Parts: sequence; C-alpha cells; structure tokens
Amino acid sequence: MAADVKQRTRTEKALDAYKESFASTSGRVNKDKFNVKIIQYPSDLQTAPNLQHYVLFNINVRGKSKFNEDERQFEVKRNPNSANLSPDEMASPLIRGTTYVAAGAAAGVAVTSLVSKAADAFGLSGAGKTGPAATSRQSSVNVVSKVAGAAVGVGVGATMAAVDILKKDTTYRISDAIALYVDGPPSVKYSMNYANKELGTLLGVLSGSVFDGQGGISAGAEVGAALGATLAKLPGAFGAADIGSALSVSSGTSLNPFRETVFESVDFRSFAFKYKFFPKNKKESDDVYNIINTFKFHMHPEMSEGKLFFIYPSEFNISYYFGSEENGYFHKFATCVLENMEVNYGGEQFSSFRDGAPTEVNMSLTFRELEILTKNMVREGY
Repeated sequence: MAADVKQRTRTEKALDAYKESFASTSGRVNKDKFNVKIIQYPSDLQTAPNLQHYVLFNINVRGKSKFNEDERQFEVKRNPNSANLSPDEMASPLIRGTTYVAAGAAAGVAVTSLVSKAADAFGLSGAGKTGPAATSRQSSVNVVSKVAGAAVGVGVGATMAAVDILKKDTTYRISDAIALYVDGPPSVKYSMNYANKELGTLLGVLSGSVFDGQGGISAGAEVGAALGATLAKLPGAFGAADIGSALSVSSGTSLNPFRETVFESVDFRSFAFKYKFFPKNKKESDDVYNIINTFKFHMHPEMSEGKLFFIYPSEFNISYYFGSEENGYFHKFATCVLENMEVNYGGEQFSSFRDGAPTEVNMSLTFRELEILTKNMVREGY
C-alpha cells in the first residue's frame, strides 16, 4: 500500500510539472484545464531507482486535422529565434498574394493546354489536316483555350484566399503524451556547411593588397603581370593554345586564386531513439501497443475531403526529464517531425504470450528538427 501511495505521489508530481510546462509555454493557459494522459514504458518509470531518467514526447496536431479535436489544449508557436521563416511569416500578405497570382497564372496555362489536348483527341484541332476548314477549327480552339485559361487563371488567383484548405495552418498541443526510458547516452550533433570558393586574382588586385606589401614601380609591374596572366587564362583568348599554363611553367609561378572558406548554411539536426520492450504483464503489453500506434498514427499525413491535398502530419516536442523535472543538463529539442519508424516484433526467435502479444518488441524512431539553430537558441539550451 505504501508503495502504491509513493508511486501515485511521484506520478502526480510529474503530471503537475508537465502541466506547469504547458502553462509556461503558452503564457496564458490555466493548468486545471488539462487532462494529461501519459502512456509510459516501463510501468515503473520514474519510481524505480534506475529509471529516473526518461524522455517525454509531446504531440502537436494540425489545426486542419479532423482528429484529436477534444484533446487540443493551446496553439504551439515556433521559436522566434530560429533562422527559419515561421508559419505566420510564410503566411504574410505579400508572400500569399504572390502565391495566389502565380497559382492563378499556372491554372490558366494548365486549362489552355487541357482544351488543346481535348480538341486533338476529338479531332477538332485540325491537326494533320489542311484547308480553310481546318484553319478555322484551329483558330476557334485557340480562342476558346485562351479565354478559358485567362478566366480560370483570374478566378483561381482571386478565390484561393477563400479556400479553407489553403488557409494558414496552426498546430495544437494535445493532452496525450508518451514517456519512455532513456535508451542510451544522450547525444547530439551540430553540423555547419562551408564551401571553398575562389574569389579570383582580379579581386586580389582590386583589394589593394599588393600595394600594401610593396610600393612604386614594382607594385605596378606585378599588377600588370597578374592582369596579363589572368587574360592569358581566359578561354579562347589565344585560340586552342593554353597560353596561361605555358606562362606558368616557364615563369615557375602560379596565380593566387584567393581561395576562401565561405559559410553557407546550418544542417537540421536529427535524433535517433531505439527501444526494446519486454512487457512483464498485460498492461505493459497494451501500453507498448498503444505507444507504437500513437507514433505511427501521428507520423502520417491526412487526406483532405476531396483527396486532392495532404494535410501535414503531427509534430513532436521532445524533452529529457529526471524525476518530475525537465533535465537542464542535456540539450533541448526544437520542434520535430517523425521521419522514420521501424518496428520488429520478437527478437532472434519470435515468441508470444498466451493471448498472442509478443514477448519482445523493438522500435526505432528517427526525428528531424524543423527549426534552424542560431546563437540565441543555443544560449537557450538547444
């Protein structure tokens, strides 16, 4: 009985901390509104001495989704310090207005092509035929296709903003969450992209470095020689002869290309988790089943009513916890999507309980962040 009370107390503390994190994230949320439902494995997570460390996976569903409407708690915003354009910035009037115009023009072109192809299929275009009648039919098809294309293009550009499926989307935190033991030493990789670029000898001449190093006639002479050697290397300057290489070999010198390492971009971080589930009883078997289905469900897209659009999959916010508190000694995660998931039922030799539930399940998850880190985010612990 005492053990049950202890476990219930720890669980309540973890839920309170989780609710408080909701409140601090939104800034305006009343924690009493939440009916947090955490699926966890193993069942003694947080209570066993060696299971104080765990990972909490929070789920954010799309505003356009038809699922989890009753579990939605508050809107989730992206980190303003990210280098990405936020969904709100992407939905700015200028960007969306430009998008509507481009989509309208594309629709006009598509309809023009469609009318022409339909005319060819029914032998109305006069293709392969000659004479006044064929010319007349072709002219009529051209007029119809252009008028139809222009009308549709204008109509699409003017009405796209009113179509619900194309309106700006949002994400909402739901009350369902998953807590799993830490599968191994937490690790993170930060990667930058640099490229080697040749600025060219001419830029070196224009920089004035040669005049800083020496003066007078010798400086002017070196500049002239460098310009001459540069011209000799231009393709076709002297026909097929490689004058530039010949000049380099004969003089024992080579032009300084002024190579520099140029910063280009930041890689999106990715994180892999691997779990081995060995259910000890029916409850843990059911928990494992629900955990797998929850991840599987939220990583997939949803279809629009007309099946012409995909609605983006759910997103995840991941945190390391120790006991009932978020662990600040490890890195934070930006908003992620579940990119890959692999489930293997059984180990080297498959076996199951009497009810058919597997005695071992292995699950691999790969998440990719949606936000590009900056110094400001690193100072926040990412």
